Amino acid sequence: MTPNTSRAAGELDRCLARYRLWERRFLARPADPPTHSAFVRAVADLCRATGERCGREAAQAAEAAARPRPPVLDSRGDTS
Repeated sequence: MTPNTSRAAGELDRCLARYRLWERRFLARPADPPTHSAFVRAVADLCRATGERCGREAAQAAEAAARPRPPVLDSRGDTS
């Protein structure tokens, strides 16, 4: 991984963690204006980081990016 990619991945991880934190708080207290505002900001940050337009889609994209991918095998079955 290049430094820029790892920095972007770290930012994505932070945005996703913040989104999940405020999502739980918002679901527990949906009528609380400060909680609602913080959740909206967390959604906007995550959407900006992933390029998605919807919070749920942004969370799914961030989780997919965080999952380890299986190694790519060449025609002999070796990893590249």
